[in-house]
Amino acid sequence: MMGLSLNEITIGVVFVYVALAWLKTVSSGNVTVMDVLWGMGFVLIAWTRFLLTEDHTVAALACLTCVTIWGLRLGFVLHQRTKKRGEDPRYVRMRETAGSNWWWVSFLQVFMLQGILLLIIALPIFSLIPEESEPLEWTTVTISLSILCLIGFILGLSLEHKADMELKKYREKHGPGHLKTDGMFSVSRHPNHLGEAILWWSIGAFAVVVGGVSALPILIGPLILTLLLRYVSGVRMSEVDLQEREGYQAWVSSTPAMFANPIKTLLKKNAD
Repeated sequence: MMGLSLNEITIGVVFVYVALAWLKTVSSGNVTVMDVLWGMGFVLIAWTRFLLTEDHTVAALACLTCVTIWGLRLGFVLHQRTKKRGEDPRYVRMRETAGSNWWWVSFLQVFMLQGILLLIIALPIFSLIPEESEPLEWTTVTISLSILCLIGFILGLSLEHKADMELKKYREKHGPGHLKTDGMFSVSRHPNHLGEAILWWSIGAFAVVVGGVSALPILIGPLILTLLLRYVSGVRMSEVDLQEREGYQAWVSSTPAMFANPIKTLLKKNAD
């Protein structure tokens, strides 16, 4: 395509994607749609690269399948959640702060920023679906490690999905304004974020299994995602609106933000 490399095309597709998403929000000013499109952005990256390459390896097929399942599930769940809730309170605060400049502030701080983050976090996809694939000799070790990565992905996906379903049922029963502190949320305050981190580290580890030591730098993607979930857009921003709810301080003092100690969890479960 006009002499562009696969990486250049991928970057171009992502920025067209987020720019079109932004244009859709200009009239209303509501930008929560980008949360719904977040997971779908990874699906777009994976399919763009897969369709523009000829050598479809087992690793590429596995990556495409896992990313598609995760992205479609997340997009559907967030669509169902946001259509009932309306604009995310995080974005409401940002819009009030930006005032009349919100149209371009949202373009830079929400859409373009998330486009950049999409590309960084998707580095394992770049590695697993490259422009030119090198033959991989599947040995007992690489097969065993790949199976472990698949187990990690399934574990993370299951954790994220179960947490989302628990929260959905809780909100349907109790309505908005209540704090869920039981079930999975008694082990981790944000088990869905934990599941997402686990599955992306699994995809990153699989990329290293396939690409070898030279692929280690792509782990910056899962690392950035984990840091964002724990310290920026995940735990911290989500809990701003939870602090005034009944039971919040007790929940924080007894439950880790994301990473639960499995030994303490088992002891607590046995005690219960």
